[in-house]
Amino acid sequence: MSQPSRIVAFLCAAAACAAVLSLAGCQRKGIEELVSTQLFSMSMGKMEDQVDLFQFEGAMVEQQTSITMRDGWFYVANASAGKIMVFSSYGDLIFLLYNPRTNPAPTILGPVNPDAPDTPAAGTKGAAADPAAAVVSTRGYVAYPFQDIGHVVVASDRTLYVEDAVPEAKAVKDADRGVTRSRAILRFDRKGRLLAPLGEEGIGGSPFPFVSALYVTSADQLVVVCRLPKSWEVFWFSPDGTPMYQVEISSSNLPAKRENGITPVLVNLLPDLQAPLLYLVIDSYKESADTRSGVSAPSDAVTSRAYKLDLRTQQYAPGWVEFPQNPPHRTKLGLKTVEIPSPPSDLLGVSTAGFFYLLAYTDTNLYTLQIVDPRGRVRAQRRVVIEDSELSFRDIHLSSSGIIYGLLADKSKARVAWWRSDLLLKGE
Repeated sequence: MSQPSRIVAFLCAAAACAAVLSLAGCQRKGIEELVSTQLFSMSMGKMEDQVDLFQFEGAMVEQQTSITMRDGWFYVANASAGKIMVFSSYGDLIFLLYNPRTNPAPTILGPVNPDAPDTPAAGTKGAAADPAAAVVSTRGYVAYPFQDIGHVVVASDRTLYVEDAVPEAKAVKDADRGVTRSRAILRFDRKGRLLAPLGEEGIGGSPFPFVSALYVTSADQLVVVCRLPKSWEVFWFSPDGTPMYQVEISSSNLPAKRENGITPVLVNLLPDLQAPLLYLVIDSYKESADTRSGVSAPSDAVTSRAYKLDLRTQQYAPGWVEFPQNPPHRTKLGLKTVEIPSPPSDLLGVSTAGFFYLLAYTDTNLYTLQIVDPRGRVRAQRRVVIEDSELSFRDIHLSSSGIIYGLLADKSKARVAWWRSDLLLKGE
């Protein structure tokens, strides 16, 4: 497509901005855009460097697909295919863990020799420019009979943690907790060799209930966050798999209490990356009575706060971090302009430096990123465009250094992109 003249480009940009700002509200004026960079793309299919997201007739598969990033490598876990692909930031397939029952035999990579010494990632483009390409690594494939891949995280020594289903005969029906515990955390070393799996009690332990997230701290400690019908559970392990902390959090032991018509709801839970602390994100809502039934129900959010739980003492720290409220949307309703309350921001994560990264929906394809420090002050703010209206799938995360990255897919291909949000706090 030919490049338009500067005048035409300016007029088009001005018109687009005016349309967006009229919908998003005048309070959005002056916010710069944080532009994404596409790193590489993958086609849809069954081959070792393709991602399988759709069934016949274009229907989405029900199994999970996710992405994680570590030291410039991107790990794409594709549950429907039963494989984990490892790419350089240039899109070169470096390593593959795959189930041979659900995948064709690899043709790009050869099998890994576990006794061979580590060698540089030969064949990757731009090895001198890519810090990850300078790191010694295993290149090749390893077969493993995955059951149902879930979340994936990676430690600094390239230990790969993979959530997977246990065989049906090993699942545990837990009547006391009202769940079936059927998930385990598999561990693979940097050569793809299987290590002893983790369960609730550590190495070889009993299965976990539903796993909502995995994290690796700066000290390479693994944090497993589980959801139960009436509570959350967190299991914290040392790098060798020894249990360090375990806690259950329910609505009855939240630091924010239900009072004066305000209902607190625990919406997210994630670890600090430097210390054994948990951040509980609690949204508080006003209760509004249904005039017909007389029943009180949560209405608009009043506050969104992060409370800190010290796992060493099992006590909540005093105070909280209060996140900024999103301004309401303005829209026409007949001849009137009405304000529609905005939902609270999504917390993408916490960086190693302790900054909270919040992403708020502003309008179609438009979000606002806010970076909040431990005292609740907004240190940076940017507009972020994510073309949801054109996407069939997206999985977006925050790296420990503060880079937003994601896997975005339409019906024809998937692309890996990032937003260099870490540069917004350069020097902090």
